[in-house]
Amino acid sequence: MRKLFCRTKLSLLAFAVGGILMAGCSLTPSPKKIEIPGGSARIFAGDKSGSRFHSTAWWTEFHDENLNQLVENVLRNAPDAKAVLARLAAFREQAKIAGAPLLPTVNLDANGSRSKTNLGTFLPQGGSFTNNSFGLQLSASYQLDLWGKLRNSAKSAQLALLEGEQNRNVVFQTLAANTVTLYAELSEARHEVKLRNNALAAASNLEQSVKASYLSGTLPINTYLNTKQQLISTRQALSLAKNRANALEISLNALAGRDVHTSVRTADFTTFPSKPALVPAGLPSELLNRRPDIRTAGLKVQASLLQVGIARAALLPSITLTVQKGYKSNDLSQLVDSSSSIWTLMGGIVQPLFNRGAKRAAVRQAHRNVEATIADYRKTALNAFKEVETALSSFADTRTRLKLERENVASEKIKNEQAKAAYLSGTIGIQPFISAHLAYLNRLIARDQIALSMIQNRVRLATALGDGLTDTKRPRGN
Repeated sequence: MRKLFCRTKLSLLAFAVGGILMAGCSLTPSPKKIEIPGGSARIFAGDKSGSRFHSTAWWTEFHDENLNQLVENVLRNAPDAKAVLARLAAFREQAKIAGAPLLPTVNLDANGSRSKTNLGTFLPQGGSFTNNSFGLQLSASYQLDLWGKLRNSAKSAQLALLEGEQNRNVVFQTLAANTVTLYAELSEARHEVKLRNNALAAASNLEQSVKASYLSGTLPINTYLNTKQQLISTRQALSLAKNRANALEISLNALAGRDVHTSVRTADFTTFPSKPALVPAGLPSELLNRRPDIRTAGLKVQASLLQVGIARAALLPSITLTVQKGYKSNDLSQLVDSSSSIWTLMGGIVQPLFNRGAKRAAVRQAHRNVEATIADYRKTALNAFKEVETALSSFADTRTRLKLERENVASEKIKNEQAKAAYLSGTIGIQPFISAHLAYLNRLIARDQIALSMIQNRVRLATALGDGLTDTKRPRGN
């Protein structure tokens, strides 16, 4: 056995090297730069900072440790995160499988047989004889990759792996964005519940006061009915706020892949930065290299070009070489003797003839697919530009609305304090005071809703810019 491997080592090595040297060049078209309208702009129109973009764990700017831990937990344990990591591991194995045809196939065959033949059918004296046969053979076959078909197939698998990595980035980015959004909405909903509980208590006191005045004949029935309707509306709004908070907590737990009834700790919404920092957008050309969906579209263009090379190679002949070296003997003790040595060297060439029409159609189809993937790339890039500009514009608009709403809150606060002072001094009754207090509480709720919109816009801007990808790659798991 050892003697066999020593004798065939040099010939197999020469066989493999010779096949590699005979491999020709690829028939894949060379990729060209794809021009994107607006891709050469110096800056995004909505970016007023003029600063260079730096990817960060953007959710940490809210300075909420509960939120930071929740994002890390989701990125590690969410079902979507585990699923995309498993698929990525499968792509890695597929890339290994696709590269196997580039190497020679080597097999070792050991066999033995023993047979008995009855001679009575042929000879009058009858009798029989027993025959033994033993064989030991090492064989190798290799398909010459003259036109780069096998290499292109292996590259296609590598591109699929790279697409899988970009898809992982998309999933992690989406998970982080959804976690921050749900967390902020849950915090705001819980704060709204507190404010509406206060509003309900005030509305209830107002209803009781108006009812007493109505029963004493000092107020008309319409005033009392309007106050009662206001109380009912306040109760309904409180119920909706509680239901929304409960639904958001359930959604957040489901996203994290844990029991939906798990209690989620959130910071008070008033502690959230009311004006999250605007992230510079950088250059449009940088965005093309940063956003995972654009990079995926670019990889699809490369894969379609490889398919052109594979389709072209199918029109050309394929050559396979096979070499066999071994021993064959009727006596096991003489199996590895030089007299039992056998060898075979074979070569085969296959040229398609009668299905060339279909194969040429496959080449044309591959070219059309290249055109389609280039168009998809342009569409994805333009959509990314649109999302960034829209997010920048929305962020600026929401920041302006929040500033104006703060002024309204300040005005209502002054009115509420003045009404309270007037009520305590006895110059006005309880009804004007409670009405002013309700108006102030409703204005606080409106302010919080705009502040929440600001946070949501900040999340959309981070997603549009491809921000946080460096950090979302950390929990690999596989």
